[in-house]
Amino acid sequence: MANTESEETKVNPTISKICMLMSATCMGSVGLFVTLLGSYQVYTIVLLRGIFGVFFLTFFMIKTHSFSREFLNESFQLHWKPLIISGLVYPVVIYFYFFTITIHGYAIAAFLLYTSGIFVLIFIIITKMDHVSKISMLSFIVALIGVAIIMEFWNDHIFSLGLYTGLLSGLALGIFVFYKKIIYKQRNKNFHNLKAKGDFDVFLAWWHLLFLIFPFLLFGTIELLRLTLIDLLIAMLLGLIPTALAFSLYNTGVKNDKGGNIIILSYIEPVVATILTVLVYNSLSVFTIIGGALIVIANIIVLKYSGRETFRI
Repeated sequence: MANTESEETKVNPTISKICMLMSATCMGSVGLFVTLLGSYQVYTIVLLRGIFGVFFLTFFMIKTHSFSREFLNESFQLHWKPLIISGLVYPVVIYFYFFTITIHGYAIAAFLLYTSGIFVLIFIIITKMDHVSKISMLSFIVALIGVAIIMEFWNDHIFSLGLYTGLLSGLALGIFVFYKKIIYKQRNKNFHNLKAKGDFDVFLAWWHLLFLIFPFLLFGTIELLRLTLIDLLIAMLLGLIPTALAFSLYNTGVKNDKGGNIIILSYIEPVVATILTVLVYNSLSVFTIIGGALIVIANIIVLKYSGRETFRI
């Protein structure tokens, strides 16, 4: 990563989409690590993600000189309100997401997490933050139908605790993403006034991971003492692949988003989670195939048509 302020690098829409796809692929593997650490409490697994995510991102922070007093002061002076709100919401997202994984597995949990797109688009429309293209709405509806089919809502899933915790994770993620968009809009608006050098994308991921440590440190510290070497390695990979690396790519994708288009691309994450579910558990229903296909189609629609100005509402 360049040793410059992130917004100084011009990232075109294609690169933005590629970053989001790569991020979603990495994030899709998170359930596998949660399952491998299944002997620990959910809050301990969340704590481990925070500890090792911060550990790896700290190296990037040092490399890009993002720990400078000037850079941190400038970032907090400009964004302190949305930084605090998004930081407080983030542990809620991860805890309910991991909790749902322990109940329904990582494929269904990932799809429920990405009902967040509903809330993001609602927030964007209500606040008139951006224009939302008609093709985005169409692709989003297609993706939702895919989620409904995979969940088999006509069965008893709708009455399960896992459904409620999954939807709560989606709501919390919607709030989280919305406030991150506010942060980047503030940076774009004040671009010419930004003087301090540093990588804001890395800082933002690092900042939010800090909030995974403090709320759960009291509860999870005792369990940390019984970590084996294998568990420690798994926890480190959890902090690296679906966390530090994935979030840096995700921030790059979101900051270049217009009207919620890029958010739809994050549906690749539950597709990856579904594939891993099949590989690990040797189970695949026709509803998973149909629903997953619809979500992939929704992504293709966005990739092909998201730049068309004629689809503005």
